[in-house]
Formats: sequence, C-alpha cells, structure tokens
Amino acid sequence: MNTPTFDLVEIIKVIQRNAKLILGITFVTALIGAVAYKVKDKEYKAKGEVYMLNPLYGDRNHILRRSNGDMRFVDYFGTEGDVDKAMTMIESKDVEDSVITQCGLYGAYKMDYGNPKDRAAMSERYRNMFEAKRTENASIMCSFVDTDPKRSAQVLDAIVNVTDYKFRSYLAKVKNSATGKINTKIKELDQQINIFTDSLIALRNQYQIYDIISPTRQNLMVTAISGAGKVNPAEGVEKIQNLESLKDQLVISRAELSATSNELTTNGVDEVKILHYVSTPFTPNKPSGLGFILTTLACAFAAFFFSVLLFSFTSYIKALANTER
Repeated sequence: MNTPTFDLVEIIKVIQRNAKLILGITFVTALIGAVAYKVKDKEYKAKGEVYMLNPLYGDRNHILRRSNGDMRFVDYFGTEGDVDKAMTMIESKDVEDSVITQCGLYGAYKMDYGNPKDRAAMSERYRNMFEAKRTENASIMCSFVDTDPKRSAQVLDAIVNVTDYKFRSYLAKVKNSATGKINTKIKELDQQINIFTDSLIALRNQYQIYDIISPTRQNLMVTAISGAGKVNPAEGVEKIQNLESLKDQLVISRAELSATSNELTTNGVDEVKILHYVSTPFTPNKPSGLGFILTTLACAFAAFFFSVLLFSFTSYIKALANTER
C-alpha cells in the first residue's frame, strides 16, 4: 500500500479546487477585522523615560564634606542599586493605589471601589496597562496604555511624581529620625557641658587659677602659671586640667553632632526631586498597535493561511482514506 504524498504541487491544486471558498473566507475575515478595528475602542500608549538623582547628593561625605583629604568627585546620578530600588517602588502596590485614587480611575472606568471584585479588576487592569523597564543607561523607560490619550499621559506623569514623592518621603523619614536622635544627644551633651562649666568655675575661684590649661588646646606653657598668692596651685592645676580636657572633648563632640544635624536637614521632602525626565510623557496622537490597513491585511493573511491549511489537511485525509480502501 502506497502512502499518498503531499507536496507544493498538491497544495497549489488544493488552492485551485477551493479558490472561491478560500477567497471568500479571506475576504469575510478581512472585513470582520476591519469592522472590529473601527468599532473597538482605540488604545493610546504614553511613554516617558526618567533618570535618577543620587539620593545621597547632600551627604556630609559629598557636597558638604569637610575633610580636606577627601577629593572624590560627586556622582550626581543614582547607582545601579538606586535604580533597582526605584523600579521596586514604581511597581509597588502603594504607588498603584495612590495613582488610581489621585487620577480617579475608578470613576473613569466605571468601577466601584467598595466592590472587592472591582478593586481586583482595577488592580489587574492597571498592571496590564502600565509597564516599566530598565535601560542599559540606568534609566527607567515606562509607559501607560489607555483608551483616552490625554488620560494615558496624565496617569504616567502621576506614576512618576508619586514614586518620586514616596522615595523622597522615605529618605526624609530616615534623615528626620537620625536628626531627632542626634538632637536628643546634643541636649544631653549640653547638660553635661553645663555641669563641667559650673565645676570649672568653682575650681578656678577656689584655686585662683584662670589660665587655659587644657592639653588638647596645645597652647599652654605650664611655667607661666605662678603659685604666688594661690592655695595649693599644683592640686588646682591638675583638677582644672582634668575637667577642662573632658569639657573640651564634649564641646568638640557637640559641634560635630550639630554640624551633622544641619547637614541632614539641608534637603527635605518638598525640595529636590529624585526622579527627573529624560523624555516627558506627551499625549499620543495615534493609537498603539496595528493600524487599520495592517489590521485588515493581517486578518486576511491569517484567514488565507489557515483556510489553505485546513483544505490541504482535509484533502490529505481523503487521499489517505482512499488509498487504504
């Protein structure tokens, strides 16, 4: 028994035998595709690209550094790790909920916030319409698709702004927390300094020694202190020197903490933005996806291909059945 062959010649013969039906299916499918394109709501994609500022641009080791030996240049752009954090935040549920509320998407899409199913549907729709990708230049390319071209650009801009605000809020919260603890420590140092000051005043009046004799100040000539008319000057020098050294260390520590506190408050949540646009999202002029002509041609080609495949398969099955008989 010979198995029937099926080559290009046979396929052409199948097309010739069923030409009218194949052309009819192709035409009808193309017509359906064209009508569906006209009837279906168009989707518009707004695009934007942002780069990230280094969140530590105001750190004491950078812009406000005081060390003469630290000659590092400031990297004003965020690192790879910073961009990873920005990607995590821009795709977070927190940003999603804020943007949906801010842009009034429940009303725009005719959904009810009080309905759990609508909330789930809104979240799924938002995540299907929004996309964020990292580029090789450590920037973030993001887009949002909507049936309203103006709204697509507005929502994308809101996503970037909300992400930036939440990022700055987090940094400000961390810095404010550190600043609060530093200021508490400064108050404790002030109390200790006042205690040492009162003690030094009492000792100087007791021993009648009013010279600066702290070793940390490196400006003392001990022989300059005369013992004439003083009560036990050796004891007084030692006691005053010990207390004055401790007080000087406390004053130095207080000055460093005060400088750090000022540096941490140089930028707040409402000042310098972290995310900046490379390309600002604009209202798209044309719908995304295939146009009218390409949609019609794609439907026609798909209908022609599958109809030829169907008739070829049917013809082969019939030939195989006749051979077996």
